[in-house]
Amino acid sequence: MAVSASPSVLLDVTGPGEATGRFLADQASFMIARPHDRPPLPALDLLPGEERATHMDPAALDDRTGGWVAQLAAPAAVRTGVGERQILWDPASGSQARTAPAPGGGWTVAQRGPVRLWDRVEPALQRWQAAGAPPQDAFGITVSAAGQRVWLGTEDGPGWDLPI
Repeated sequence: MAVSASPSVLLDVTGPGEATGRFLADQASFMIARPHDRPPLPALDLLPGEERATHMDPAALDDRTGGWVAQLAAPAAVRTGVGERQILWDPASGSQARTAPAPGGGWTVAQRGPVRLWDRVEPALQRWQAAGAPPQDAFGITVSAAGQRVWLGTEDGPGWDLPI
């Protein structure tokens, strides 16, 4: 997903191969070196999908932390769009999710492909908003040989397992 926020984290080593810490309030930005830029994406063909109502305002993805939370939930997705019209796309699986305003108010999402991207992003954003839409420094991460988990509030709070 086009990341709108790249937080830094301060980790404390808690054992061999294990660390935990919180994300910092300051934002970090890094310029990608030309030879390290990702390969170009193939062309995106918007295809029909299964449509349903969504109770999550897609504009939440425009928020710095909201976009980051969405990326935690769907790490392989690329995001384009703004406001009520967002497109999430996983180039590897071909999965897509497109949001739009609903004629009678609210929003709809059309999804297709093996990964239901909005079905992953919507509950993550709802958990974040239910917690008061806190900034990134309300999140932490635990790293071990078993994997990495980003959590909200405390280590046993709601969280997301990151791909290894």
